[in-house]
Amino acid sequence: MKNLEIVQILNNIADILEIQGVEFKPNAYRRAARSIEGLAEDIAEVAGRGELRNIPGVGESIAEKIEEFIKTGKLRYYEQLKKQVKVNVEELNAIPTLGPKKIKLLYEKLHITDVADLKKALLKKKLQTLPGFGDETVKNLQKGIELLEKRPQRFLYAQALPLALDIARKLRQSKAVEKVDIAGSFRRGKETVGDLDFLAISKKPEEVMQRFTSLPDIDTVLAQGTTRGSVRFRNGLQADLRVLKEKEFGSALLYFTGSKDHNIELRKLAISKKWTLSEYGLFRVKSQKSKISGELEPTVQTNKKWLAGRTEEEVYKKLGLSFIEPELRENTGEIAAAQQKKLPKLITAKDVQGMFHNHTTWSDGNASVLEMAKKAEELQFRFLSFNDHYGHIGITNPLNERRLAGYLKAIEQAQKKTNVRLFSGVEIDIQKDGSLPLSRKKLQELDVVIASVHISTKMPEKEMTQRVVSALENYPVNILGHPTDRLLMQREPLALNLEKVFATAKRQNVFLEVNGSPGRMDLPGEQVKAALHAGCKIALSLDAHDPNHLGYGPFALQMARRGWAQKKDVLNCWALPKMEKALRK
Repeated sequence: MKNLEIVQILNNIADILEIQGVEFKPNAYRRAARSIEGLAEDIAEVAGRGELRNIPGVGESIAEKIEEFIKTGKLRYYEQLKKQVKVNVEELNAIPTLGPKKIKLLYEKLHITDVADLKKALLKKKLQTLPGFGDETVKNLQKGIELLEKRPQRFLYAQALPLALDIARKLRQSKAVEKVDIAGSFRRGKETVGDLDFLAISKKPEEVMQRFTSLPDIDTVLAQGTTRGSVRFRNGLQADLRVLKEKEFGSALLYFTGSKDHNIELRKLAISKKWTLSEYGLFRVKSQKSKISGELEPTVQTNKKWLAGRTEEEVYKKLGLSFIEPELRENTGEIAAAQQKKLPKLITAKDVQGMFHNHTTWSDGNASVLEMAKKAEELQFRFLSFNDHYGHIGITNPLNERRLAGYLKAIEQAQKKTNVRLFSGVEIDIQKDGSLPLSRKKLQELDVVIASVHISTKMPEKEMTQRVVSALENYPVNILGHPTDRLLMQREPLALNLEKVFATAKRQNVFLEVNGSPGRMDLPGEQVKAALHAGCKIALSLDAHDPNHLGYGPFALQMARRGWAQKKDVLNCWALPKMEKALRK
Protein backbone atom coordinates (compact mmCIF):
# COMPACT_ATOMS: atom_id res chain seq x y z
CA MET A 1 0.00 0.00 0.00
CA LYS A 2 2.05 2.92 -1.31
CA ASN A 3 -0.45 5.79 -1.00
CA LEU A 4 1.23 7.32 2.06
CA GLU A 5 4.73 7.06 0.61
CA ILE A 6 3.64 8.65 -2.67
CA VAL A 7 1.86 11.51 -0.88
CA GLN A 8 5.00 12.19 1.18
CA ILE A 9 7.26 12.11 -1.88
CA LEU A 10 5.01 14.47 -3.89
CA ASN A 11 4.89 16.94 -1.01
CA ASN A 12 8.67 16.72 -0.58
CA ILE A 13 9.17 17.36 -4.30
CA ALA A 14 6.92 20.43 -4.00
CA ASP A 15 8.99 21.71 -1.06
CA ILE A 16 12.30 21.19 -2.86
CA LEU A 17 11.00 22.98 -5.97
CA GLU A 18 9.83 25.85 -3.78
CA ILE A 19 13.27 26.05 -2.16
CA GLN A 20 14.74 26.19 -5.66
CA GLY A 21 12.42 29.10 -6.48
CA VAL A 22 10.47 27.21 -9.17
CA GLU A 23 7.03 28.73 -9.78
CA PHE A 24 3.70 26.90 -10.33
CA LYS A 25 5.11 23.35 -10.17
CA PRO A 26 5.04 23.09 -6.34
CA ASN A 27 1.29 23.72 -6.27
CA ALA A 28 0.74 21.11 -8.98
CA TYR A 29 2.53 18.45 -6.91
CA ARG A 30 0.67 19.47 -3.73
CA ARG A 31 -2.66 19.31 -5.53
CA ALA A 32 -1.89 15.77 -6.73
CA ALA A 33 -0.79 14.80 -3.20
CA ARG A 34 -4.06 16.09 -1.71
CA SER A 35 -6.09 14.06 -4.21
CA ILE A 36 -4.14 10.85 -3.55
CA GLU A 37 -4.42 11.40 0.20
CA GLY A 38 -8.20 11.22 -0.20
CA LEU A 39 -8.19 7.94 -2.14
CA ALA A 40 -10.05 5.12 -0.41
CA GLU A 41 -8.22 2.39 -2.35
CA ASP A 42 -4.68 1.29 -3.10
CA ILE A 43 -3.15 3.57 -5.73
CA ALA A 44 -1.42 0.54 -7.25
CA GLU A 45 -4.86 -0.84 -8.14
CA VAL A 46 -5.82 2.50 -9.71
CA ALA A 47 -2.59 2.41 -11.73
CA GLY A 48 -3.25 -1.21 -12.72
CA ARG A 49 -6.56 -0.16 -14.27
CA GLY A 50 -4.81 2.67 -16.14
CA GLU A 51 -6.85 5.30 -14.27
CA LEU A 52 -4.15 7.42 -12.60
CA ARG A 53 -4.89 10.33 -14.91
CA ASN A 54 -8.51 10.34 -13.71
CA ILE A 55 -7.32 11.51 -10.27
CA PRO A 56 -7.75 15.30 -10.02
CA GLY A 57 -4.39 17.03 -10.34
CA VAL A 58 -2.57 13.97 -11.72
CA GLY A 59 -1.46 14.78 -15.24
CA GLU A 60 0.78 12.85 -17.63
CA SER A 61 4.09 13.75 -15.97
CA ILE A 62 3.04 13.05 -12.37
CA ALA A 63 1.25 9.84 -13.42
CA GLU A 64 4.47 8.55 -15.01
CA LYS A 65 6.38 9.28 -11.80
CA ILE A 66 3.80 7.46 -9.70
CA GLU A 67 3.93 4.45 -12.01
CA GLU A 68 7.72 4.39 -11.76
CA PHE A 69 7.58 4.41 -7.95
CA ILE A 70 4.93 1.66 -7.86
CA LYS A 71 7.04 -0.55 -10.13
CA THR A 72 10.51 0.11 -8.69
CA GLY A 73 9.99 1.51 -5.19
CA LYS A 74 12.12 4.52 -6.20
CA LEU A 75 11.75 7.75 -8.15
CA ARG A 76 14.79 9.00 -10.10
CA TYR A 77 13.45 12.55 -10.40
CA TYR A 78 13.09 12.82 -6.63
CA GLU A 79 16.59 11.41 -6.03
CA GLN A 80 18.05 13.91 -8.53
CA LEU A 81 16.27 16.82 -6.82
CA LYS A 82 17.64 15.77 -3.44
CA LYS A 83 21.16 15.85 -4.87
CA GLN A 84 20.61 19.32 -6.35
CA VAL A 85 19.44 20.76 -3.00
CA LYS A 86 21.67 19.67 -0.14
CA VAL A 87 18.83 19.99 2.36
CA ASN A 88 17.20 17.15 4.26
CA VAL A 89 13.68 18.38 3.51
CA GLU A 90 12.03 15.28 5.01
CA GLU A 91 13.81 15.76 8.35
CA LEU A 92 13.27 19.53 8.61
CA ASN A 93 9.65 19.28 7.48
CA ALA A 94 8.89 17.08 10.47
CA ILE A 95 9.46 20.08 12.79
CA PRO A 96 6.14 21.82 13.53
CA THR A 97 5.91 25.44 12.22
CA LEU A 98 8.87 25.00 9.82
CA GLY A 99 7.67 25.19 6.22
CA PRO A 100 9.48 25.37 2.85
CA LYS A 101 9.84 29.19 2.83
CA LYS A 102 11.64 29.19 6.19
CA ILE A 103 13.71 26.12 5.21
CA LYS A 104 14.81 27.97 2.06
CA LEU A 105 15.80 31.07 4.04
CA LEU A 106 17.73 28.99 6.60
CA TYR A 107 19.61 27.23 3.80
CA GLU A 108 20.41 30.38 1.82
CA LYS A 109 21.47 32.54 4.77
CA LEU A 110 22.90 30.07 7.30
CA HIS A 111 23.59 26.94 5.18
CA ILE A 112 21.34 24.85 7.45
CA THR A 113 20.69 21.48 5.84
CA ASP A 114 19.31 19.29 8.64
CA VAL A 115 18.09 19.25 12.24
CA ALA A 116 21.63 18.97 13.62
CA ASP A 117 22.61 22.21 11.81
CA LEU A 118 19.46 23.91 13.06
CA LYS A 119 20.16 22.94 16.68
CA LYS A 120 23.69 24.38 16.44
CA ALA A 121 22.37 27.64 14.94
CA LEU A 122 19.76 27.92 17.68
CA LEU A 123 22.42 27.35 20.33
CA LYS A 124 24.54 30.16 18.85
CA LYS A 125 21.46 32.39 18.49
CA LYS A 126 22.03 32.90 14.76
CA LEU A 127 18.38 32.70 13.72
CA GLN A 128 17.44 36.03 15.28
CA THR A 129 19.48 37.77 12.55
CA LEU A 130 17.02 36.57 9.88
CA PRO A 131 13.79 38.34 8.85
CA GLY A 132 10.70 36.57 10.19
CA PHE A 133 12.63 34.77 12.95
CA GLY A 134 11.69 36.73 16.04
CA ASP A 135 11.91 35.48 19.61
CA GLU A 136 8.50 33.79 19.42
CA THR A 137 9.37 31.93 16.18
CA VAL A 138 12.71 30.77 17.62
CA LYS A 139 11.00 29.59 20.81
CA ASN A 140 8.45 27.62 18.76
CA LEU A 141 11.20 25.99 16.72
CA GLN A 142 13.01 24.90 19.89
CA LYS A 143 9.77 23.42 21.23
CA GLY A 144 9.17 21.74 17.86
CA ILE A 145 12.57 20.02 17.94
CA GLU A 146 11.99 18.85 21.52
CA LEU A 147 8.57 17.50 20.54
CA LEU A 148 10.05 15.72 17.53
CA GLU A 149 12.81 14.07 19.55
CA LYS A 150 10.52 12.90 22.36
CA ARG A 151 7.58 11.82 20.23
CA PRO A 152 7.20 8.09 19.52
CA GLN A 153 6.51 7.30 15.89
CA ARG A 154 2.78 7.38 15.24
CA PHE A 155 0.59 7.50 12.16
CA LEU A 156 -2.63 9.35 11.43
CA TYR A 157 -5.62 7.01 11.51
CA ALA A 158 -6.29 7.89 7.87
CA GLN A 159 -2.71 6.95 6.94
CA ALA A 160 -2.97 3.58 8.67
CA LEU A 161 -6.47 2.81 7.35
CA PRO A 162 -5.62 1.68 3.78
CA LEU A 163 -2.78 -0.56 5.02
CA ALA A 164 -4.96 -2.04 7.80
CA LEU A 165 -7.78 -2.88 5.38
CA ASP A 166 -5.33 -4.26 2.83
CA ILE A 167 -3.66 -6.58 5.36
CA ALA A 168 -7.03 -7.82 6.61
CA ARG A 169 -8.19 -8.43 3.03
CA LYS A 170 -5.06 -10.36 2.12
CA LEU A 171 -5.34 -12.53 5.25
CA ARG A 172 -9.01 -13.28 4.49
CA GLN A 173 -8.02 -14.52 1.04
CA SER A 174 -6.33 -17.52 2.69
CA LYS A 175 -8.54 -20.63 2.91
CA ALA A 176 -6.84 -21.37 6.23
CA VAL A 177 -8.36 -18.24 7.78
CA GLU A 178 -11.87 -18.50 9.22
CA LYS A 179 -12.11 -14.94 10.57
CA VAL A 180 -9.98 -11.77 10.85
CA ASP A 181 -10.53 -8.62 12.90
CA ILE A 182 -8.47 -5.50 13.57
CA ALA A 183 -8.08 -4.58 17.26
CA GLY A 184 -6.12 -1.98 19.25
CA SER A 185 -6.54 1.78 19.31
CA PHE A 186 -7.31 1.59 15.58
CA ARG A 187 -10.56 -0.21 16.33
CA ARG A 188 -11.41 2.32 19.03
CA GLY A 189 -11.12 5.06 16.39
CA LYS A 190 -8.20 6.96 17.93
CA GLU A 191 -6.88 9.82 15.80
CA THR A 192 -3.37 8.32 15.63
CA VAL A 193 -2.03 4.77 15.96
CA GLY A 194 1.37 3.43 16.97
CA ASP A 195 0.87 -0.03 15.45
CA LEU A 196 -1.80 -2.36 14.09
CA ASP A 197 -3.14 -5.46 15.88
CA PHE A 198 -4.76 -8.31 13.94
CA LEU A 199 -6.55 -11.36 15.34
CA ALA A 200 -7.43 -14.41 13.28
CA ILE A 201 -9.18 -17.75 13.79
CA SER A 202 -7.52 -20.71 12.10
CA LYS A 203 -6.86 -24.42 12.56
CA LYS A 204 -3.66 -23.98 10.53
CA PRO A 205 -1.83 -21.15 12.36
CA GLU A 206 1.57 -21.84 10.74
CA GLU A 207 0.08 -21.35 7.27
CA VAL A 208 -1.58 -18.08 8.30
CA MET A 209 1.61 -16.81 9.95
CA GLN A 210 3.62 -17.59 6.82
CA ARG A 211 1.15 -15.59 4.74
CA PHE A 212 1.32 -12.67 7.19
CA THR A 213 5.12 -12.49 7.28
CA SER A 214 5.27 -12.67 3.45
CA LEU A 215 3.05 -9.62 2.81
CA PRO A 216 4.32 -7.05 0.27
CA ASP A 217 6.26 -3.97 1.45
CA ILE A 218 7.54 -5.60 4.65
CA ASP A 219 10.89 -4.20 5.72
CA THR A 220 11.62 -6.48 8.70
CA VAL A 221 10.07 -9.59 10.22
CA LEU A 222 10.44 -8.81 13.93
CA ALA A 223 9.05 -12.11 15.23
CA GLN A 224 7.52 -15.26 13.77
CA GLY A 225 6.14 -17.98 16.01
CA THR A 226 3.41 -20.54 15.52
CA THR A 227 0.54 -18.29 16.66
CA ARG A 228 2.18 -14.86 17.04
CA GLY A 229 4.04 -12.71 14.56
CA SER A 230 5.22 -9.13 14.20
CA VAL A 231 6.43 -7.20 11.14
CA ARG A 232 7.52 -3.67 10.30
CA PHE A 233 6.59 -2.21 6.91
CA ARG A 234 8.82 0.05 4.85
CA ASN A 235 6.83 3.12 5.92
CA GLY A 236 7.75 2.33 9.57
CA LEU A 237 4.35 1.04 10.70
CA GLN A 238 4.44 -2.13 12.81
CA ALA A 239 1.75 -4.83 12.61
CA ASP A 240 1.17 -7.78 14.97
CA LEU A 241 -0.88 -10.93 14.38
CA ARG A 242 -2.25 -13.48 16.83
CA VAL A 243 -3.89 -16.68 15.59
CA LEU A 244 -6.52 -17.97 17.99
CA LYS A 245 -9.00 -20.75 18.62
CA GLU A 246 -12.65 -19.98 17.89
CA LYS A 247 -13.56 -20.36 21.58
CA GLU A 248 -11.23 -17.53 22.71
CA PHE A 249 -11.62 -15.08 19.82
CA GLY A 250 -14.16 -12.77 21.48
CA SER A 251 -12.27 -12.43 24.76
CA ALA A 252 -9.02 -11.84 22.85
CA LEU A 253 -10.67 -9.18 20.66
CA LEU A 254 -11.98 -7.48 23.81
CA TYR A 255 -8.57 -7.63 25.50
CA PHE A 256 -6.49 -6.42 22.55
CA THR A 257 -8.96 -3.68 21.59
CA GLY A 258 -8.54 -2.07 25.02
CA SER A 259 -8.25 0.49 26.34
CA LYS A 260 -6.05 -0.65 29.21
CA ASP A 261 -8.19 1.24 31.76
CA HIS A 262 -11.40 -0.25 30.35
CA ASN A 263 -9.92 -3.76 30.61
CA ILE A 264 -8.83 -3.20 34.21
CA GLU A 265 -12.37 -2.24 35.21
CA LEU A 266 -13.79 -5.30 33.44
CA ARG A 267 -11.33 -7.55 35.30
CA LYS A 268 -12.33 -5.93 38.61
CA LEU A 269 -15.96 -6.63 37.80
CA ALA A 270 -15.13 -10.27 37.02
CA ILE A 271 -13.19 -10.62 40.31
CA SER A 272 -16.15 -9.23 42.26
CA LYS A 273 -18.13 -12.22 40.97
CA LYS A 274 -15.27 -14.60 41.86
CA TRP A 275 -14.45 -15.01 38.18
CA THR A 276 -11.33 -14.21 36.18
CA LEU A 277 -11.13 -12.50 32.77
CA SER A 278 -8.19 -12.66 30.35
CA GLU A 279 -7.58 -12.80 26.62
CA TYR A 280 -8.34 -16.53 26.83
CA GLY A 281 -11.85 -16.15 28.20
CA LEU A 282 -14.05 -15.54 31.22
CA PHE A 283 -13.68 -18.29 33.84
CA ARG A 284 -15.21 -19.25 37.17
CA VAL A 285 -12.40 -20.02 39.62
CA LYS A 286 -12.66 -22.80 42.19
CA SER A 287 -9.87 -23.25 44.73
CA GLN A 288 -9.44 -26.20 47.10
CA LYS A 289 -6.77 -27.20 49.55
CA SER A 290 -5.12 -30.59 49.24
CA LYS A 291 -2.58 -32.37 51.40
CA ILE A 292 0.10 -34.08 49.36
CA SER A 293 2.22 -36.67 51.14
CA GLY A 294 5.61 -35.36 52.25
CA GLU A 295 4.59 -31.67 52.21
CA LEU A 296 4.41 -29.67 55.43
CA GLU A 297 1.78 -27.21 54.13
CA PRO A 298 -1.30 -27.95 52.07
CA THR A 299 -1.18 -26.75 48.46
CA VAL A 300 -3.99 -24.84 46.73
CA GLN A 301 -5.34 -26.36 43.55
CA THR A 302 -7.28 -24.06 41.24
CA ASN A 303 -9.91 -25.31 38.82
CA LYS A 304 -11.23 -23.01 36.12
CA LYS A 305 -14.56 -23.40 34.40
CA TRP A 306 -14.90 -21.57 31.07
CA LEU A 307 -17.94 -19.29 31.02
CA ALA A 308 -17.67 -17.10 27.90
CA GLY A 309 -15.22 -15.89 25.24
CA ARG A 310 -16.43 -16.75 21.75
CA THR A 311 -17.72 -13.22 21.17
CA GLU A 312 -17.40 -9.87 22.92
CA GLU A 313 -21.18 -9.72 23.29
CA GLU A 314 -21.09 -13.02 25.16
CA VAL A 315 -18.49 -11.71 27.65
CA TYR A 316 -20.28 -8.40 28.26
CA LYS A 317 -23.65 -10.15 28.75
CA LYS A 318 -22.19 -12.63 31.24
CA LEU A 319 -20.74 -9.72 33.22
CA GLY A 320 -24.19 -8.10 33.33
CA LEU A 321 -23.36 -5.34 30.83
CA SER A 322 -24.90 -4.07 27.62
CA PHE A 323 -22.53 -4.33 24.65
CA ILE A 324 -20.12 -1.38 24.70
CA GLU A 325 -19.09 -0.03 21.30
CA PRO A 326 -15.28 0.01 20.80
CA GLU A 327 -15.19 3.84 20.49
CA LEU A 328 -16.54 4.20 24.05
CA ARG A 329 -14.02 1.91 25.76
CA GLU A 330 -11.92 4.58 27.48
CA ASN A 331 -13.12 4.16 31.10
CA THR A 332 -15.05 7.44 31.06
CA GLY A 333 -18.30 6.11 32.53
CA GLU A 334 -19.22 3.56 29.89
CA ILE A 335 -19.17 0.56 32.27
CA ALA A 336 -21.57 2.18 34.76
CA ALA A 337 -23.82 3.24 31.87
CA ALA A 338 -23.74 -0.35 30.50
CA GLN A 339 -24.71 -1.72 33.94
CA GLN A 340 -27.68 0.66 34.08
CA LYS A 341 -28.64 0.08 30.41
CA LYS A 342 -28.10 3.79 29.75
CA LEU A 343 -25.51 3.71 26.98
CA PRO A 344 -26.25 6.18 24.17
CA LYS A 345 -27.44 4.96 20.79
CA LEU A 346 -24.47 6.28 18.80
CA ILE A 347 -24.95 7.87 15.41
CA THR A 348 -24.06 5.79 12.36
CA ALA A 349 -23.12 6.66 8.79
CA LYS A 350 -26.70 6.12 7.59
CA ASP A 351 -27.91 8.87 9.98
CA VAL A 352 -25.71 11.52 8.34
CA GLN A 353 -27.38 13.36 5.44
CA GLY A 354 -24.50 15.51 4.25
CA MET A 355 -21.46 17.51 5.31
CA PHE A 356 -20.45 21.06 6.13
CA HIS A 357 -17.23 23.00 5.38
CA ASN A 358 -16.10 22.37 1.82
CA HIS A 359 -13.74 24.45 -0.35
CA THR A 360 -13.64 25.03 -4.11
CA THR A 361 -11.47 26.83 -6.64
CA TRP A 362 -13.07 30.06 -5.42
CA SER A 363 -10.39 29.90 -2.68
CA ASP A 364 -7.86 27.09 -2.23
CA GLY A 365 -9.82 24.03 -3.40
CA ASN A 366 -9.04 21.73 -6.34
CA ALA A 367 -12.50 21.59 -7.94
CA SER A 368 -15.38 23.83 -8.97
CA VAL A 369 -18.64 24.20 -7.07
CA LEU A 370 -20.42 22.00 -9.62
CA GLU A 371 -17.74 19.30 -9.57
CA MET A 372 -17.96 19.09 -5.78
CA ALA A 373 -21.77 19.01 -5.96
CA LYS A 374 -21.74 16.20 -8.53
CA LYS A 375 -19.38 14.14 -6.37
CA ALA A 376 -21.69 14.71 -3.38
CA GLU A 377 -24.60 13.52 -5.54
CA GLU A 378 -22.62 10.39 -6.44
CA LEU A 379 -22.06 9.75 -2.71
CA GLN A 380 -25.82 10.18 -2.11
CA PHE A 381 -25.48 13.29 0.07
CA ARG A 382 -28.75 15.15 0.65
CA PHE A 383 -26.95 18.44 1.31
CA LEU A 384 -23.50 20.02 0.95
CA SER A 385 -22.27 23.28 2.47
CA PHE A 386 -19.72 25.43 0.63
CA ASN A 387 -17.47 27.46 2.90
CA ASP A 388 -14.60 28.94 0.94
CA HIS A 389 -12.03 31.01 2.83
CA TYR A 390 -12.80 34.67 3.39
CA GLY A 391 -10.20 37.12 4.65
CA HIS A 392 -6.44 37.45 4.95
CA ILE A 393 -5.27 34.13 6.38
CA GLY A 394 -2.17 33.56 4.27
CA ILE A 395 -3.73 31.30 1.62
CA THR A 396 -3.79 31.92 -2.10
CA ASN A 397 -6.93 33.43 -3.58
CA PRO A 398 -9.20 34.01 -0.54
CA LEU A 399 -12.65 35.50 -1.13
CA ASN A 400 -13.20 39.21 -0.61
CA GLU A 401 -16.37 41.29 -0.73
CA ARG A 402 -15.90 42.03 -4.44
CA ARG A 403 -15.66 38.33 -5.39
CA LEU A 404 -18.33 37.15 -2.95
CA ALA A 405 -21.23 37.91 -5.34
CA GLY A 406 -19.68 35.78 -8.10
CA TYR A 407 -19.13 32.92 -5.67
CA LEU A 408 -22.74 32.98 -4.50
CA LYS A 409 -23.91 33.08 -8.12
CA ALA A 410 -21.82 29.98 -8.90
CA ILE A 411 -23.52 28.11 -6.03
CA GLU A 412 -26.93 29.27 -7.25
CA GLN A 413 -26.20 28.05 -10.80
CA ALA A 414 -24.87 24.69 -9.55
CA GLN A 415 -28.08 24.21 -7.50
CA LYS A 416 -30.05 24.09 -10.76
CA LYS A 417 -27.98 21.10 -11.91
CA THR A 418 -28.16 18.85 -8.85
CA ASN A 419 -30.70 17.41 -6.43
CA VAL A 420 -28.30 17.92 -3.52
CA ARG A 421 -29.31 20.90 -1.36
CA LEU A 422 -26.40 23.35 -1.64
CA PHE A 423 -25.79 25.75 1.25
CA SER A 424 -23.86 28.96 0.57
CA GLY A 425 -21.32 30.12 3.11
CA VAL A 426 -17.78 31.05 4.04
CA GLU A 427 -15.10 30.02 6.48
CA ILE A 428 -14.15 33.38 7.90
CA ASP A 429 -11.16 34.12 10.10
CA ILE A 430 -11.60 35.25 13.68
CA GLN A 431 -9.22 38.20 13.83
CA LYS A 432 -6.93 38.90 16.75
CA ASP A 433 -9.41 41.33 18.34
CA GLY A 434 -12.35 38.92 17.96
CA SER A 435 -13.86 40.72 14.98
CA LEU A 436 -14.77 39.17 11.62
CA PRO A 437 -13.71 40.87 8.34
CA LEU A 438 -17.26 41.03 6.92
CA SER A 439 -20.30 42.96 8.14
CA ARG A 440 -23.11 41.32 10.09
CA LYS A 441 -25.51 42.22 7.27
CA LYS A 442 -23.42 40.44 4.62
CA LEU A 443 -22.91 37.42 6.88
CA GLN A 444 -26.67 37.13 7.40
CA GLU A 445 -27.12 36.75 3.64
CA LEU A 446 -25.22 33.45 3.78
CA ASP A 447 -26.69 30.07 4.76
CA VAL A 448 -23.75 28.80 6.83
CA VAL A 449 -21.07 30.98 8.46
CA ILE A 450 -18.12 29.07 9.88
CA ALA A 451 -15.74 31.16 12.01
CA SER A 452 -12.24 29.79 12.66
CA VAL A 453 -8.90 30.83 14.14
CA HIS A 454 -6.06 30.65 11.60
CA ILE A 455 -3.58 33.37 12.54
CA SER A 456 -1.99 34.63 15.79
CA THR A 457 -2.40 31.16 17.28
CA LYS A 458 0.01 31.60 20.23
CA MET A 459 -2.06 34.03 22.28
CA PRO A 460 -2.36 33.35 26.04
CA GLU A 461 -5.45 31.47 27.23
CA LYS A 462 -7.34 34.47 28.59
CA GLU A 463 -6.88 36.56 25.44
CA MET A 464 -7.53 33.64 23.05
CA THR A 465 -10.70 32.67 24.92
CA GLN A 466 -11.97 36.25 24.84
CA ARG A 467 -11.15 36.47 21.12
CA VAL A 468 -13.28 33.41 20.29
CA VAL A 469 -16.08 34.25 22.71
CA SER A 470 -16.30 37.81 21.31
CA ALA A 471 -16.72 36.52 17.74
CA LEU A 472 -19.50 34.13 18.78
CA GLU A 473 -21.30 36.82 20.78
CA ASN A 474 -21.12 39.65 18.25
CA TYR A 475 -21.59 38.03 14.82
CA PRO A 476 -24.14 35.67 13.24
CA VAL A 477 -21.88 32.59 13.39
CA ASN A 478 -23.42 29.17 12.76
CA ILE A 479 -20.42 26.91 13.38
CA LEU A 480 -17.15 27.34 15.28
CA GLY A 481 -14.59 25.77 12.92
CA HIS A 482 -11.93 23.28 14.12
CA PRO A 483 -12.32 24.71 17.65
CA THR A 484 -8.87 23.79 19.04
CA ASP A 485 -7.06 24.47 15.72
CA ARG A 486 -4.72 21.56 16.40
CA LEU A 487 -2.81 19.75 13.66
CA LEU A 488 -2.11 16.19 14.71
CA MET A 489 1.59 15.57 15.37
CA GLN A 490 2.37 19.06 14.03
CA ARG A 491 0.70 21.79 16.05
CA GLU A 492 -0.51 21.95 19.62
CA PRO A 493 -4.12 23.05 20.34
CA LEU A 494 -4.94 26.70 21.02
CA ALA A 495 -4.74 27.82 24.63
CA LEU A 496 -8.49 28.00 25.23
CA ASN A 497 -10.81 27.78 28.21
CA LEU A 498 -13.14 25.35 26.47
CA GLU A 499 -15.64 25.45 29.32
CA LYS A 500 -16.23 29.17 28.58
CA VAL A 501 -16.26 28.60 24.83
CA PHE A 502 -18.81 25.78 25.17
CA ALA A 503 -21.01 27.91 27.46
CA THR A 504 -20.97 30.76 24.92
CA ALA A 505 -21.68 28.41 22.01
CA LYS A 506 -24.70 27.01 23.84
CA ARG A 507 -25.98 30.49 24.71
CA GLN A 508 -25.55 31.77 21.14
CA ASN A 509 -26.84 28.58 19.45
CA VAL A 510 -23.49 28.06 17.71
CA PHE A 511 -22.69 24.51 16.63
CA LEU A 512 -19.22 23.12 17.38
CA GLU A 513 -17.46 21.63 14.41
CA VAL A 514 -16.16 18.08 14.39
CA ASN A 515 -13.69 18.38 11.52
CA GLY A 516 -12.99 15.13 9.66
CA SER A 517 -9.84 16.30 7.86
CA PRO A 518 -7.33 13.52 8.72
CA GLY A 519 -4.74 15.92 10.12
CA ARG A 520 -7.27 17.71 12.35
CA MET A 521 -9.99 15.38 13.75
CA ASP A 522 -11.09 18.40 15.78
CA LEU A 523 -12.99 18.42 18.14
CA PRO A 524 -11.52 15.17 19.47
CA GLY A 525 -13.84 12.64 21.07
CA GLU A 526 -13.23 13.52 24.71
CA GLN A 527 -13.99 17.19 24.03
CA VAL A 528 -17.08 16.30 21.98
CA LYS A 529 -18.34 14.50 25.10
CA ALA A 530 -17.60 17.55 27.27
CA ALA A 531 -19.36 19.84 24.77
CA LEU A 532 -22.47 17.66 24.70
CA HIS A 533 -22.44 17.51 28.50
CA ALA A 534 -22.39 21.35 28.48
CA GLY A 535 -25.54 21.33 26.34
CA CYS A 536 -23.93 22.13 22.98
CA LYS A 537 -24.75 20.61 19.60
CA ILE A 538 -22.19 19.59 16.98
CA ALA A 539 -21.84 19.75 13.18
CA LEU A 540 -19.78 17.21 11.23
CA SER A 541 -17.55 18.65 8.52
CA LEU A 542 -14.91 17.60 6.03
CA ASP A 543 -12.74 20.64 5.38
CA ALA A 544 -12.65 19.15 1.89
CA HIS A 545 -10.45 20.76 -0.75
CA ASP A 546 -10.94 18.06 -3.38
CA PRO A 547 -13.81 15.79 -4.52
CA ASN A 548 -11.98 12.79 -3.02
CA HIS A 549 -12.01 14.53 0.36
CA LEU A 550 -15.79 14.18 0.43
CA GLY A 551 -15.01 10.66 1.62
CA TYR A 552 -13.58 11.98 4.91
CA GLY A 553 -16.98 11.65 6.61
CA PRO A 554 -16.09 8.48 8.58
CA PHE A 555 -13.27 10.36 10.37
CA ALA A 556 -15.65 13.05 11.65
CA LEU A 557 -18.15 10.33 12.53
CA GLN A 558 -15.47 8.53 14.59
CA MET A 559 -14.82 11.57 16.75
CA ALA A 560 -18.57 12.09 17.26
CA ARG A 561 -19.05 8.46 18.29
CA ARG A 562 -16.06 8.63 20.63
CA GLY A 563 -17.83 11.64 22.19
CA TRP A 564 -21.05 9.64 22.82
CA ALA A 565 -22.99 11.62 20.17
CA GLN A 566 -26.53 10.62 19.20
CA LYS A 567 -28.67 11.75 16.25
CA LYS A 568 -30.33 14.50 18.29
CA ASP A 569 -26.91 16.03 19.04
CA VAL A 570 -25.72 16.31 15.42
CA LEU A 571 -26.95 18.96 12.97
CA ASN A 572 -26.14 16.74 9.97
CA CYS A 573 -28.70 14.15 11.13
CA TRP A 574 -31.68 16.50 11.33
CA ALA A 575 -34.40 16.77 8.69
CA LEU A 576 -33.58 19.52 6.19
CA PRO A 577 -36.38 21.91 7.26
CA LYS A 578 -35.27 21.65 10.90
CA MET A 579 -31.63 22.12 9.84
CA GLU A 580 -32.44 25.21 7.78
CA LYS A 581 -34.42 26.69 10.68
CA ALA A 582 -31.53 26.07 13.10
CA LEU A 583 -29.06 27.78 10.73
CA ARG A 584 -31.20 30.88 10.28
CA LYS A 585 -29.70 33.77 12.27
